[in-house]
Amino acid sequence: MGSISPAKSEHHRVIIVGAGPVGLTTATNLARLGVPVLVLERNHQVDQSPRAASYQPCAQAELLETGTLDDVKKESVINDVVSFWIKSKKVAYVEKKEGGSLFPSGINCPQPRLAAILLRHLTTKYNSQVRFNQKVVEISQDEKQTTVSLVAVDPTTGEETQYTCDWLVGCDGAGSSVRKLSNIPFEGFSWPKEDFVATNIRFDFFKHGFNTANIVMDPVHWAVVTILDDTGLWRVAFGIRAGLTNEEIRAELDEHYKHIFPVWPAEYELVQLNKYKPHQRCAKTFRQGRILLAGDAAHSNNPIGGLGLTTGLLDAGPLGRALAAVINGKAPDTLLDTWAQRRREKWLTFTNEFSIENKRMAQLGGYSDDPLGIWVIDDVAKEHKMEQWLAMATPEKKEADARMYKALEDPQAQLISRMKQWEITMDPMWMAEYEDPELVKYRISLRPAVLSAPEAATAAT
Repeated sequence: MGSISPAKSEHHRVIIVGAGPVGLTTATNLARLGVPVLVLERNHQVDQSPRAASYQPCAQAELLETGTLDDVKKESVINDVVSFWIKSKKVAYVEKKEGGSLFPSGINCPQPRLAAILLRHLTTKYNSQVRFNQKVVEISQDEKQTTVSLVAVDPTTGEETQYTCDWLVGCDGAGSSVRKLSNIPFEGFSWPKEDFVATNIRFDFFKHGFNTANIVMDPVHWAVVTILDDTGLWRVAFGIRAGLTNEEIRAELDEHYKHIFPVWPAEYELVQLNKYKPHQRCAKTFRQGRILLAGDAAHSNNPIGGLGLTTGLLDAGPLGRALAAVINGKAPDTLLDTWAQRRREKWLTFTNEFSIENKRMAQLGGYSDDPLGIWVIDDVAKEHKMEQWLAMATPEKKEADARMYKALEDPQAQLISRMKQWEITMDPMWMAEYEDPELVKYRISLRPAVLSAPEAATAAT
């Protein structure tokens, strides 16, 4: 690195790296509690690539606390039925009827649009700022772990800026610079034999019996198909063999779509396409001194079932509130250890396995053809330490999946299925001694009383 001019050195109480929804949600929760924040983003704008789109009530509850939910709902569409398809036949569905005016059962809003809303709130309502074209290239903590130093480079000019802060939060995605430069291991595996593709297209799926969200189950041509907005834009996400470029994927797009679309041939408009590598990884720690990790920087899972950004938003809300309590002198910094441990435990004990099972089910893993060997325990699988998870794919799963589809005909079973995502949240009482009791009481009131004790006992058998 070249020499740093003193004029280009700045100190901030909190710096957040990453201007995605997780970073901006964390920042907004801090700012609204009186803690100014600087957000650094390596790109020239919020990420515009096709990514997450669906938000269940538990995620909407976090947006409510940031004050952004009303604006998000204005730019969202209701997602109230999830259908499961095999060979063009609808084999099961979950109809989400319990949503009210506060939390619709599900809303869809493309991630770039959500980030733009959060960005507008943060920068117009609060004493905080976002700087683009700031790529973090160096990070260090002092020996007493009271200050974090970092260097950011503007990729367009090469200009360097030296920053120091009391707290650094990495919300910069699965490839997190904050995590890597802090030498925090990212344990787990990346799916070695396949990549995922997200495409945004225009085609009238409703006309052919599709619902607002659909899982097309197939060993090769599985897909997630969901409505994105009220202009007829849809997300079609599917899997491909590893290593193809976006251009190569475009060239063979129809070979996938003809198995996914309800009719073929079909006229459609491709709006966006982007591939990405699916992961099942978790940082060894979410806190290292004054450095914290949240969202995909802390954990990354395959997106089938919509658990990625949902889990990230459920990190961000409590983190922003807890860090504000620490900075404002209302809570000890050990509260952040509690947050870090519990959020990591939630991912390890729920999100990770649930997302892998969603993927297995979509790919009919264990009882169907598997030409790429995705669910085979071979040398590649052993090299990536995947055996525990691939062992979930057994021939017996065929009957188990069929039982699940049958069970979903029961409204109570549908309700139980829908409410599972609340299990990823923090207990609303987790930092009650440091918050306004009325706020805690209100937060508790937002949660559904899903089952009575007898119903829960019946559901468990």
